[in-house]
Amino acid sequence: MERDNLISGRILDDMTDGVVAIDLAGRIITFNPAAVRILGISEEEALSKSFGEVFLLSEENDDFNQTILDAIYDSSTSHNRIVTFTNNGRQTTLALTTTFLKAEEGSGEKMGVIAVFSDITELQKLQEAEKIMAEELKAKHSELQAAYLKTEQGNLQLQAALKKVQVIRITATAFTILLFLAIGLFVWNRKPSGLGKHPQSKQKNQVDMIVTSIPVTPQPVTNSIALTGKLLPLKMVNLTSPIAGKVAQVIVNYGDVVKAGQPLATMDVSEALIKHREAKAAYIKALTNYNQMEKWDIGTDVARATRSLAKAKMSLENQKKTMDETERLFKKGIIPATEYESAKHQYANQKMDYQGAEEELKATLEKGSHDNKKVSRFELENAEARLKQAEHDIANARILAPVAGIIMKPPATGQSKEGRTLEQGSSFQQGEVLLAIGDLSGFSVDCKVDEVDVTKVKIGQKTRITGDAFPGELLNGRIQSISPNAEDGGANKSAPSFGVKVVIDEVNPELRKKIMVGMTANLEIIIYEKPDALMVPIIAIKEENGKRYLIRKKGTASEKTEVNTAYTTQDMVEITKGINPGDIIEVPQFAPAASNSNPK
Repeated sequence: MERDNLISGRILDDMTDGVVAIDLAGRIITFNPAAVRILGISEEEALSKSFGEVFLLSEENDDFNQTILDAIYDSSTSHNRIVTFTNNGRQTTLALTTTFLKAEEGSGEKMGVIAVFSDITELQKLQEAEKIMAEELKAKHSELQAAYLKTEQGNLQLQAALKKVQVIRITATAFTILLFLAIGLFVWNRKPSGLGKHPQSKQKNQVDMIVTSIPVTPQPVTNSIALTGKLLPLKMVNLTSPIAGKVAQVIVNYGDVVKAGQPLATMDVSEALIKHREAKAAYIKALTNYNQMEKWDIGTDVARATRSLAKAKMSLENQKKTMDETERLFKKGIIPATEYESAKHQYANQKMDYQGAEEELKATLEKGSHDNKKVSRFELENAEARLKQAEHDIANARILAPVAGIIMKPPATGQSKEGRTLEQGSSFQQGEVLLAIGDLSGFSVDCKVDEVDVTKVKIGQKTRITGDAFPGELLNGRIQSISPNAEDGGANKSAPSFGVKVVIDEVNPELRKKIMVGMTANLEIIIYEKPDALMVPIIAIKEENGKRYLIRKKGTASEKTEVNTAYTTQDMVEITKGINPGDIIEVPQFAPAASNSNPK
């Protein structure tokens, strides 16, 4: 026992959390060194003193005092609260937990109140500073956004002015041409008739139709869309904070190549340990309550109520006998009427006590009903789940790399242009992204395609990638995904566009040494490609009754041949059916005829 007390004392002395215990008489019986440091009250000023004498006289500490009093008024649960404590002008923010203690499990005997608290003043100041910085960044962003919109508005006005200048130029050019034509026509009409030696001769200058024959030969055809993006890892794995708190240590740097299972960083578990202790205490209480509910019918509460009912029944029977004897003596005139009335009154009171004991036993038995047992089981399961989660959070405070790759900043969120930097001492919420690991077995490129070209892009299409940083090298990729939703350009901005992701599954190891994440990538998405297309001039195709045909030569003869067309360029069209390589076709062309002079 002496050794146990020694160990308990050492634990209280070494704890970083303050501990104050108050007995049922209101005296402070425990006040550990951490409580002295946090509250600024010496051990001599607190121990064996009344709680009211030490604390209740300070009105500015009402929240602190009320939390301890709540544990007295509601002893069935723990009370957790963030409160401020002021002593000698020094204000401290505390995370306070109060609990009403019992002597031992199942006894129901109350011992007093214990308060456990930790100083979170610096943590709260850091959170407030982060909030102020976030507001300042938001204001700066709004200013930049307004300046950008103003610049865009100026660009629009400049474009409108340029269009007006272009219209004026075109109008002036057309007017000049018409003026020269009018002058030329005027001069021609005033030409004297005697200038020509042969007045009846005429000169003809007109455009005649000529037909040429050309062979059909296969030729390569390619159509593509040119885009620009940046090289990114093949895929990104985001690592999130397992707990809410500060970063205790950062082991790696951005750009480091890591292996799977390699340590990356560790989190400060001081807050997690507080939550673990609270979860452990809640679990112990829930387990105690569950065990009591499972054995409720034979438990101490039911036994106590049963004994009370038995005592009340015995007292009622005895009082009945006393009343009967008193009545017999009264009828014989041995005792006065007042004594008989007193006996009747006592019997009535004892009868009410018996009925109360019956009702108390019934109410006590109802507490052990099936529904209440189910509630206690649910509370135990919830407390156990919270305890396991707290243990899991502490166990995972050391962050390991789940996959091999390169350490990178996480993607930007909200209005920020880049993800947060992982630094020692920086605070993160549980689930917030700490850093990312990029898979460098291949690369990916995110780009945007406007609403005109997006209908031409299909998943799986081949893409050629080149870059100024690796000249002469070619990477082969494919379209992996196309965003189904447009990213609206917004007011005074470009037309809506759609996000497209291109993946490069394999990269030559030698070429991989020349390529780095973030380099500019020039993409050529192959919309249509055929190495042996039969292309003919569009002017050779005629349409009649909804069908298309051309004139094919057979020796010296010509015949109409129906054809099917496919891909079309500005002046050529692909023939997929109707002619073969080597066939000769007729192509009409317009050419000016030679000038003739026929004198009479």
